[in-house]
Amino acid sequence: MSELHLHAMFGLGGGLGAVLRHWITLRVRHDLPFATLIVNVLGSLLLGLWIGYLGGPVEMGEEERRLVFGFCGGFTTFSSFAYQSLELRRERTIALAAGNILLSLVLCWFALWLGLFLIR
Repeated sequence: MSELHLHAMFGLGGGLGAVLRHWITLRVRHDLPFATLIVNVLGSLLLGLWIGYLGGPVEMGEEERRLVFGFCGGFTTFSSFAYQSLELRRERTIALAAGNILLSLVLCWFALWLGLFLIR
């Protein structure tokens, strides 16, 4: 299997995930960002189900792994963040997982604020 084929599988999954995210966003209208919440929760659930069903990212074939992670990444990067934080908890310590969560939230909020500040 060529590297180009594997990149194409990742791109195919990402494109399908992005289209589904857009479809959900167009259909869920509310004053609060429920569409984003729904997508983040669904993406995390899907990634957990796929990893559990396919035997985990180590046991998945490379083609399936690229398609699954591409889809979830295109649908929501939050699913990858949730998975990586869970893996830190499983493989290392809860402190590292909590640190990853806290650092990601604080730095992302700050980066967004900084970008908005710099543009004004």
